[in-house]
Amino acid sequence: MPSLHAARPHSPRRRRLLQAAVLAACLPLAACNAPPQIGGTFVQLWRSHLDWTADQWRDRLTATHALGCKEIFVQWAGIDSEPDSTWIAPDSMIQLLLDESAALGMGVHVGVPYDERWWNAIGNKNDAVLDTFLKRTRERSASYMQTALWTLHDAFRGWYLPYELEQYNWADPARLDKLADWLGSIVDAAMATSGQIPTVSTYYSRIPTTGTLAGMWSALLDRVQMHPMIQDGVGVAGIGNYDALKPLHDMFIARGAKFDLIAELFEQLPTNNDGTDFKARSASFRRIEAQWNIARDYGAQRIVAFSLDPWVLGDSDEARSLLKRWQSAMS
Repeated sequence: MPSLHAARPHSPRRRRLLQAAVLAACLPLAACNAPPQIGGTFVQLWRSHLDWTADQWRDRLTATHALGCKEIFVQWAGIDSEPDSTWIAPDSMIQLLLDESAALGMGVHVGVPYDERWWNAIGNKNDAVLDTFLKRTRERSASYMQTALWTLHDAFRGWYLPYELEQYNWADPARLDKLADWLGSIVDAAMATSGQIPTVSTYYSRIPTTGTLAGMWSALLDRVQMHPMIQDGVGVAGIGNYDALKPLHDMFIARGAKFDLIAELFEQLPTNNDGTDFKARSASFRRIEAQWNIARDYGAQRIVAFSLDPWVLGDSDEARSLLKRWQSAMS
C-alpha cells in the first residue's frame, strides 16, 4: 500500500480537487447527523421534584425547549401505592409547569397518577385481583381528571395514561376484553375533561407468548379511541428491536392510525437476572444518530424522547457529552 505522503498535492488545482472531494464526502454525513424534529420529551416526576423552585423548573424547561421540543409529557402526576409511598403533585405545581411551558410555546400532556402495583396486578393469575385493580385505577384516574383545576389552560394538550401495554400479559382473549373495557372507561373520562384523545405507550415484550403486539392493538383500536406511542426499545434491546416492532408499525400504517415514536436515549447496563436492579447510562451519540435515521421515515406523528432529562440534560459525563454532540448537530 502506498504511503499517504506519496501523494503530492502541491498544485492549486490538485488542492481544489482534494478540498472538493472532502466537502462532498462530508455533506451527506452532515445531513444525516442533523436531528429530526423532536416533537416532545417525557418528564418523570418524583417526590423530590415537589421541592423544586419556579427557577429550577424554568431553567430545565428552557433547556428542553432549546433542544427543539414542542411538547412535554408529564409521565405521571403522582404515585399511587401503599400509604407511605403515595404522593400527588399539587395542582399549583402542574399549573406552574403549564405556565412556564406556555411562556416557551410548549404544550403539556399530563399523566394521571400511576398505581405502581400495576405489574403485580396484571401478572397475577387470579382474575379477582386483576378486576379489583382495574376497578380501583379506573375510578381514581377518572376522579383525578374530573377534579383537576387546570384543564382549561392554553398549554394543556390532554391526558397521558402511564400504564405501558405489551402483548405478553394480554394474550388471553378474556383478559384483553377486560383491558379494552378498562381503557374505554378511562378514555371516556379523558375526552370529557380535555376534548383530546389520550396517549398511551406500548412496547414489545420479549417473553414468549401466543399473543402479538399488532394483534392486541388491532383489537384495542377496534373498540377504543387512543393515540398509541411506540417505545423503540433500543435502550434495552438495541437497534435490532425495530425488527420486532415492524408488524405493529405496519398495522398502524395500513389502517391509517396516528401514532408517536418514543426514542429511548439511554442504554441499559448489566443488572440482576430478576430485572429489579435497573441501571442505565446515556446512549452514545452514534446510536442516537441511528435512531434519528430510522425515525425520519417512520411515519410517526411525533418523535418523543425518553428522555432529555436526565439522559441529555443530566449531570453525568455521558449526558454532558451527548448534549454537546446534540447541540453541535443542531447548529
